[in-house]
Amino acid sequence: MTYDVILINGDSYSAAVDFKTYGDFLGEILDVPIRNIAFAGSSNQRIVRSTIEEINNIKQQYKNPLVLIGWSFIRRLEVWYYGNNPTVLQLTPDRRNYNKEHLKPKLITLNVLLNNNEATLEQKCLINEDLFVHKQLVDFYTNLFMLAHTLNAMSIKYFFFSAAKNTEIPTNSFPYIDNLQQVKWCQQNKNIYKLHDFCVLNWAKENDSECKPTGHLSTVGHEKFAKFLVNILKEVTC
Repeated sequence: MTYDVILINGDSYSAAVDFKTYGDFLGEILDVPIRNIAFAGSSNQRIVRSTIEEINNIKQQYKNPLVLIGWSFIRRLEVWYYGNNPTVLQLTPDRRNYNKEHLKPKLITLNVLLNNNEATLEQKCLINEDLFVHKQLVDFYTNLFMLAHTLNAMSIKYFFFSAAKNTEIPTNSFPYIDNLQQVKWCQQNKNIYKLHDFCVLNWAKENDSECKPTGHLSTVGHEKFAKFLVNILKEVTC
């Protein structure tokens, strides 16, 4: 493994908190700097967008970055927030990256707006039944395919896994989606790890007795998970 920095992105399973997370342990084990732009409540749209933005900055300083992404819930929908509730604004992931108020984006997941009673009528109409995820799946795999190809074109190594639980919506339950060439390509890509067979919640239940009921890891769990990732990275990114 020859990368000189690791860019970590994802949702709350990967985000920096007030104790050491798997990103911190990876940095120690591999002796490389870590840039963690994961943010609690992130959608996959935000993860793709912010990864592209950040990787262009990183390439100005480092020659061999590794992009490590723990994907969020495929069902999460991203919308624009039209209100000014300070509590909601603090939960918009990318606002922290901009100093000027008029540049700060107000993109946020729909479930956050619903929980704070801030969703518009039109946004509420986007809600669907749990089984109706065809559009989200197609969009996710399209973005996944395009991001992977972008990183390949930039000669940047990457490893993707599903941090959030997406095990209940395997693509083979959706024949049209499972037959798409972009989906097949992602399924055969060794750097994209078991998107519908693996999640941090299930891993935590088996390996971290101190984890939260949601599967969010304890400090010990994060250290174990870092070692778990290192062993996989040796096989897929060398």
